[in-house]
Amino acid sequence: MIPDQLSEVELLKILAEAQWQYISTVLERPQQKIVNDQGERLYGSVINVDVCFRTKTPMDLGEGTHLHIYNAAQFYSRRFVEGFFCVNDAPLPPVTLQAIRSKEDLEKLTVPWAYITMAFVAREESNQRLKTFAPAGAEYGKEFTTDVVPSGIRDHEMVERTGAVTLPGLELALPVENPGRDEVTYDIVPESDLNGAGLLYFARYVAIANYGERLFLRQGSRVQITTRLIRLLTTIKRRVFYFANANESDSVKIRINAFVLRPQERAAVSATSVTPLTFYFVTELRRESDGTLMAKLVTQKDLTISKGIKSLILEAGRIAQQFRLPPEE
Repeated sequence: MIPDQLSEVELLKILAEAQWQYISTVLERPQQKIVNDQGERLYGSVINVDVCFRTKTPMDLGEGTHLHIYNAAQFYSRRFVEGFFCVNDAPLPPVTLQAIRSKEDLEKLTVPWAYITMAFVAREESNQRLKTFAPAGAEYGKEFTTDVVPSGIRDHEMVERTGAVTLPGLELALPVENPGRDEVTYDIVPESDLNGAGLLYFARYVAIANYGERLFLRQGSRVQITTRLIRLLTTIKRRVFYFANANESDSVKIRINAFVLRPQERAAVSATSVTPLTFYFVTELRRESDGTLMAKLVTQKDLTISKGIKSLILEAGRIAQQFRLPPEE
């Protein structure tokens, strides 16, 4: 948990474990027995993550919420796994997930969802380059495979080629000016950042990006935002594309480009709260040692404030004026 809302990072950890359990069931062997032809244990290296909380935000899924998580997966080219997830605070009918065979199907849902594409990799002496493998002796039933290149792989290749990442609405937002302080450094902490394979865990990339975004708004932006408003930001959509890992002795350079707008169609999230501002963050994570791009993220976060906290609503209004946003219609 993070204050007053579901932790996106902790949710990703739960989803990854659910995906591995699904893989273990399909391959009919425990996770620690999934190996390549050389007998080396295989791990999952995430290629991309898409999450969407458009209908219910992490604030709606806060402390005391009983989460219902549904997942399915399909294998592509024996080395890759495409995972589909639904997350809700109430049970879903079984037909909901049975019809999902692509990310496009997830986007039609009216509940929060996640999409994770990963590859099987073996542990290496260095985390800087990873090689993919197919599990030894794996026989996938046709119902668990696809011949269609997963959208996560296609999108990953496009982002790697062009460097462009976006979300709907970002094109309408205004750039947040910064006085040259758009980059911060994060030192990797082995005790909390690495997984069992000694790799920087995929969910920690999101935590590192959150750290950079928070510092940017508090210190790097020309219009500085108070901590009490920053803690009210909640993720609506996020896309993450992974390109490289890092050794535990390395550090991560975080570079932020932020954008802001005043939402028109969702001024009131509920009967008890308002959303005066929406932020978009385009974030790059690079290894400090050699400048290699590790990941690129694009995130939409809404500033959601209880209608009863008038002082924060007024503060958000003053910030909107400092950003020179057009007045509310």
